[in-house]
Amino acid sequence: MKEAIGEIICMRRQDKKMTQEEFASRLGVTSQAVSKWERGNGLPDITLVEGICRILDLSANTLLGIDNNKVVENRNLLMEKEIRNNMYAEPLLIDFGLETIPCIAEGLKTDYINQKRKELVQDTGMLLPLIRLKDNWKLKDREVRILSYDRVLWVKEFERTDENTFHQIIDQVITECIQHYAEIINKQVIKTMVDNLKELYPGIADGLIPEKISYLALQRKLQSILADKGNIRDLIHILEDMEENLQ
Repeated sequence: MKEAIGEIICMRRQDKKMTQEEFASRLGVTSQAVSKWERGNGLPDITLVEGICRILDLSANTLLGIDNNKVVENRNLLMEKEIRNNMYAEPLLIDFGLETIPCIAEGLKTDYINQKRKELVQDTGMLLPLIRLKDNWKLKDREVRILSYDRVLWVKEFERTDENTFHQIIDQVITECIQHYAEIINKQVIKTMVDNLKELYPGIADGLIPEKISYLALQRKLQSILADKGNIRDLIHILEDMEENLQ
């Protein structure tokens, strides 16, 4: 049990990008105590369980190894994480061959995706979903694909990869997003858009969504506008029109 709890703490801490020192400081213990737990040489005091769960964003059942939602029979947390990550088709996925990994890794150190995300939402009102990136040993070494819910939108095998390859890939993601946004958009994206609107203009959506208009209903409305080649940037008036039609 010591080893299992220590492994869970270590995995979740690393997922949260926290050092042992940072985690220990937030919990109010020494980094030596955290190291001891993670090596399976001791257990945290029961009074610390609530704090550990809050900081690491997990349930007490998961921490204690009695989670009913486990998907593997043993304690292979890496495999369980991999299975969970592949359980659902992603709204936007880039997968790539092994020789493309270095340029992807370097590109992620920049803010290029967010720059393009900002330009897209300014021009069209389309919020680019989070993009999942995944290396795929089944692809050719310099092959790259863009998928949406497992549907291949674009594929290319680069002759060579350099510092511009990442930009080319993300530019293509934006192009595919514009062309297929009606299929890409989902309730999570809608909720993010609405939450942002509530923060900036609380009188527009408060008490309206999801109380009177569901996220799905708004999603269908935006999909209809996109199908007619319309612009969804004016979300305020779109919601006002929908509210008026309720009366």
